[in-house]
Amino acid sequence: MVKFPSDVLFEIFSRLPIKSLLKFRTFSQQWRNIIDDPHLAYMHHSRCVEEPKILLLDHHTQNEKPIDVTVTNVGVFLNADLNLVAKFTKSVTCYLEDCCNGLLCLSKSYDDRFLVLFNPLRQQLLPLPPSSASPKLGSRKYGFWFDRPKNTYNIVVVAVFLCESVDEKPCYKLGAEVYTLGTSSWRPLSKGPPCRLFGKPIFACGALHWQGPCKYNGDIGNIVSFDVRKEEFGLISPPKYDCLGYLLDLGGNLAMVDHSAMVEYFNRHIDIWVMKEYEEKEWVKEYKIDLKSQIERQYRLGVQVEVIGLCKLGQILLRKKENLLSYNLETGVLRNIPIPGFGLETNVLIYMGSLLSVSSFH
Repeated sequence: MVKFPSDVLFEIFSRLPIKSLLKFRTFSQQWRNIIDDPHLAYMHHSRCVEEPKILLLDHHTQNEKPIDVTVTNVGVFLNADLNLVAKFTKSVTCYLEDCCNGLLCLSKSYDDRFLVLFNPLRQQLLPLPPSSASPKLGSRKYGFWFDRPKNTYNIVVVAVFLCESVDEKPCYKLGAEVYTLGTSSWRPLSKGPPCRLFGKPIFACGALHWQGPCKYNGDIGNIVSFDVRKEEFGLISPPKYDCLGYLLDLGGNLAMVDHSAMVEYFNRHIDIWVMKEYEEKEWVKEYKIDLKSQIERQYRLGVQVEVIGLCKLGQILLRKKENLLSYNLETGVLRNIPIPGFGLETNVLIYMGSLLSVSSFH
């Protein structure tokens, strides 16, 4: 058998689809070693070989069936059933905390101090050590990111500690820790965020972002940022004072979905604001999704429509309960995406697969 130079194979493999590479692992020990090398995973990701896909994550108890992960791209399915439940305790579900470069960070439902790293395409998982800052009582928010200069994956946890109050009013304090994958413990940060965090984390422009507490009338308050290089928290103002919605990753940019116009019956639409100049904290109203005409009549989207993200150029992925829809920004045409088994408890995200083996973090 001819043995190719390793540097040549690295160049070739970094341009091939992940699904093909995982099949090639059985060809020879040399090919397996190269495909499992973390350096190839970084090369492969930087060259953006894979097309964005839709990832669906269903949660079930052990009494029903294993956690189901489906990665789909225009009807092409890769089904990867992995019994994550057996790795935890009996009758427990897992929740998606965050996703970074194709790796999922999952937590136990009954005790979210315990995390698991999961690569759906490789069908691998890795339990992570619990944070010492996470109390049994209270709540936690996680953020997951890749530090390119240091070539490390990291997780930050913000824990809400419930404490006693002399006047019987709710009292809490905030603490934060950071964990670097491949190490044995978490390290505390000197200062936590200025307020509690809400919603899913959004990574953009070198920072993680969460929604802060809402105003008394339900409008969005400040956005909480975490600069991953400086490891410092900060605050960002929303696009406008009466914004009603949530944060979104839109092509690597920080965006906000604004539902405030949905209350107007004859002018129903959703605005999507994008922060074009991050250093200047400048918001631009980039998209307007019109829901008045055939869209409203056919699907009765109403205020319950959720914007998932950009599935491809000019197409935005929407969700309405058990319907997954693609909206063409130029034509206004809405297309249903039929996916068997898609339900209310299914997590949906725009997904770029990863070749990285979680065993490299042992």
